[in-house]
Amino acid sequence: MMSSFDKHDLSNFIGKHIVYTYDNGWNYEIYVKNAETLDYRIHSGLVGNRWVKDQRAYIVRVASDVYKISWTEPTGTDVSLIVNLGDSVFHGTIFFPRWIMN
Repeated sequence: MMSSFDKHDLSNFIGKHIVYTYDNGWNYEIYVKNAETLDYRIHSGLVGNRWVKDQRAYIVRVASDVYKISWTEPTGTDVSLIVNLGDSVFHGTIFFPRWIMN
């Protein structure tokens, strides 16, 4: 089945600056610099008050207005974020390494 959108076209996502809050109250923001790089700031949570520049990320388009971003932070933390621009819905999962949890 053919998609009704170009899954390789990230032009509507690149340059976006997004602030979002997880259900547990942790507040984050990201800036999508290009198809492979983002900057992010962690406002709260276990590793709050960090600002990371030029983070390499895997960014894909999964629907007309839906994108998935995955990256591994310098701490070893893995993040996967679904961004639904059309409905302003964000769903993310964070996998912390044991040393951060301890």
